[in-house]
Amino acid sequence: MLISMTGYGRAEEKIGNINVVIELRAVNSRFLEFVMRLPRGYEAVEDNTRTHLQSILSRGRVTVTMNMGTDQPNIGKPKLNEDLLLHYQQIAKDSARVLGVGSELLSLSDLLRLPDVITYQTGGEDQARFNTAVNEIVKEAAGQLQAMRLREGELLEKAISEQLVKVEEINARIQAADHGRLELIAEKMRKKIAEIGVVGEHQIDQKRVEQEVVLWSDKLDIAEELTRLDAHVQHFRELMRAHGDAGKRLNFLLQEMNREANTIGSKANSTPIGHSVVELKNEIERIREQVQNIQ
Repeated sequence: MLISMTGYGRAEEKIGNINVVIELRAVNSRFLEFVMRLPRGYEAVEDNTRTHLQSILSRGRVTVTMNMGTDQPNIGKPKLNEDLLLHYQQIAKDSARVLGVGSELLSLSDLLRLPDVITYQTGGEDQARFNTAVNEIVKEAAGQLQAMRLREGELLEKAISEQLVKVEEINARIQAADHGRLELIAEKMRKKIAEIGVVGEHQIDQKRVEQEVVLWSDKLDIAEELTRLDAHVQHFRELMRAHGDAGKRLNFLLQEMNREANTIGSKANSTPIGHSVVELKNEIERIREQVQNIQ
């Protein structure tokens, strides 16, 4: 079963008198990466969240948001950072001097609202219990995220399966158009050579002619490419059934399928086959767009 890299999970729980909301948003990425948007002082929650998500995800860019709303000040007791307050005040005075304006640019209330002037302290045990409760909320949100990724993966698998059928149909059409093509080309070559007849004083060697016909026929033969394309489609289906995180393997397989299509188009030298190759490459590209979203 395939797993999509996109998804969303949200969990909300009241811990004491604090309402904690965890949101997880995942989008495509070549690797597994995280964007953490957690309040300061929750490094332990961040580490645990990262570890848990790494255990269930292998690719994608995941944004983790922790919101505690207006209840955040209730987490601990407020404490004034005196050194930082004085530092901000000195910056305000220096700025006023440089600009040549009055020094009363920041009021006391303005200073107290500056980052980290007021911090909140909690007891170690209380903070540990709070972090543990938050970790459970993270797991609940991660479960929702993974469930959505699985649902998206099922839809992707269905869409890709339908497109693979079209690839097989086009391949069969090319095989039908290829029937008798080499024999026709060989016959045209023989006729042209027969029309030439004699080159100067020398008679054309018929044995050499047949050797050249065989060599050209081998260069224009697309049977091997068509067989490999069929094999790639079967392998593609096997990977979809066996690997939930097959995105990279499937993408590589699509490169091989596209290479076979290009070779068929260049060797066939046939207008009907050329038109079918254009359709074939279009279907492969449509599948590639879907695969970019697979873990």
